[in-house]
Amino acid sequence: MQLMIAAAPELRQTACAARLPVANAAYRLEGGYLCALPMPRSLQGGALLLTGWDGVWRDTAAQGILRECRARQYGAVIVPFPDPSLVQTLAPPLYRAGLALWVHEHCAHAAPGGRVLVCTALSGGDMEERLTRCCRAFGADRIVLDLQRLRMDFPLPCPGGEGVYLTGEQLAQRQRGRAVFYSRTLGARYFTYRSGSGTRFVLFDDGDTLRRKIALGRQLGITRGLLTLPECGDILDEVI
Repeated sequence: MQLMIAAAPELRQTACAARLPVANAAYRLEGGYLCALPMPRSLQGGALLLTGWDGVWRDTAAQGILRECRARQYGAVIVPFPDPSLVQTLAPPLYRAGLALWVHEHCAHAAPGGRVLVCTALSGGDMEERLTRCCRAFGADRIVLDLQRLRMDFPLPCPGGEGVYLTGEQLAQRQRGRAVFYSRTLGARYFTYRSGSGTRFVLFDDGDTLRRKIALGRQLGITRGLLTLPECGDILDEVI
């Protein structure tokens, strides 16, 4: 699978050490203009990743993105957040310039020629069924596995499916001394623990579970994936 790694400029050294193309998470659109974090001129190749948009659109935004892609030799623009209006406006100039556009799953309809980011951090349902449905809906060749690292703590029962994000340190504290299991359905590891009068359920990814998700994607004909720093920094060697 062709993997890319998303990272802000301050994590560039770690990203480059992985020897993967870098999705440069250094840009946002503000007031109709492309704003960028400071970075060396030598940073070239990979993709331009937008981290946000204030809702103001001007043609100057597209012009700025195209100039930056030419200057840095980016081959793609990534819009990982769900904003169909931005995607629909941005797609035509990018396509005319021969640039690829990667969009959130909920924006696939707004960019028919774009690639679709499908998140693999699943807290319910069935991973294989989900990816199979996405392949039918979008085509496997359009899908990019968004290999977000799952680390969530849920109450039991959890009707709304909303959990609490855990840092690596918090996960390690909760996991210490507990039996850990693997859910093939969710594609993640899990354990339970008592808190007060209730029971908590923790779902998490490690290098092995992300590798399994990549392998499942390959079986379904998916050929691209996106990792993210810093969340995957300590397991990159296991994944790639």
